[in-house]
Amino acid sequence: MFLHNCWYMAGWSRDFSAEKPVAATILNEPIVIYRQSDGSPVALQDRCCHRFAPLSLGRVEGDDLRCMYHGMRFAASGRCVEIPGQPKIPPHARVRSYPIADRHSGVWIWMGDSALADESLIPEFVGIEDPRWAMKPGRMDYNANYVLINDNLLDLSHIPFLHNRSLGAALTPEGVSRPTVTKIPRGVRIQNWIIGEPSHMIPSIANRKTNIWQAYEFLVPGVFLLHADFYPFGTTDAFPDREPSGVEPLHRQFTCQAVTPLTEDRSCYFFGYGPWAKEAGLIEAFYQLGLKAFNEDRVMIEAQQKNIHRFGDEKMMTVALDAGISQFHRIMDEMIRAEARGGAAGTEERQQA
Repeated sequence: MFLHNCWYMAGWSRDFSAEKPVAATILNEPIVIYRQSDGSPVALQDRCCHRFAPLSLGRVEGDDLRCMYHGMRFAASGRCVEIPGQPKIPPHARVRSYPIADRHSGVWIWMGDSALADESLIPEFVGIEDPRWAMKPGRMDYNANYVLINDNLLDLSHIPFLHNRSLGAALTPEGVSRPTVTKIPRGVRIQNWIIGEPSHMIPSIANRKTNIWQAYEFLVPGVFLLHADFYPFGTTDAFPDREPSGVEPLHRQFTCQAVTPLTEDRSCYFFGYGPWAKEAGLIEAFYQLGLKAFNEDRVMIEAQQKNIHRFGDEKMMTVALDAGISQFHRIMDEMIRAEARGGAAGTEERQQA
């Protein structure tokens, strides 16, 4: 099941222009996105109400979108404003319009009740243009349900195993402490220490063993924001269960990621990954490292999805490290149930969050 009353990332801001409409599928719904003359994004259902031709094959004209099958022209509201050869336009000549916003280097779309769309609920995504970080935008599509990708990001204990040839090459299972999981508004915060071996990718800490303070937030509906600060080896002795204070890190890196369900078994994964701005020269190395590691995730998760189809009657086992997954599932399940109860319940749930 999908949560509709929330903001999903539809793409990076640079993916959309005023010259060409872009087709997308989100939560099984075909959508077309284009920009108006002032640059503001528009999202409409991707079908002309006349003969159901895709509007994504249409043409942007000023602030409107023209269907290039029989020429009907639609405003950003979804209302048809021109029918060639017919001066009178019936009120039902319209298509659905979706709330959409451009923020944090991304374009965000609200798939549910338009009356409930609140831009303050767009996650603080940071984005690739934040001057504190050096990141490139990336996208990867999965043949898997979005929940499996969310779960992968909520439990990073897989790093020393799945990513032993990329991100986890310098880690051992014994060097990862059990994470602390805290519930926050519309998500969870997870923090823990990692004992890092010398990294040859980062010149500033080459040949130095480090302690890595890893802290990330995972927010509805699938937004992942992770900071990793590298400290001199032994820092954990002074701060065994909390973030260091008064100690300057040797190196910092950050990743912003968003998971968007396309259909029940296809998902889109947007990511930016890079070091702090003072080491901007590493931007390409981090991007390539991210591509390698995230492709390792994709291969495993797609294989996992196949096994789920094969063993559909079997239940997954839970372990202690699944605490973050379990808490986030409860948050999502509660919001989906509230949405199913109707608009009033959905509004109450949104206000509580």
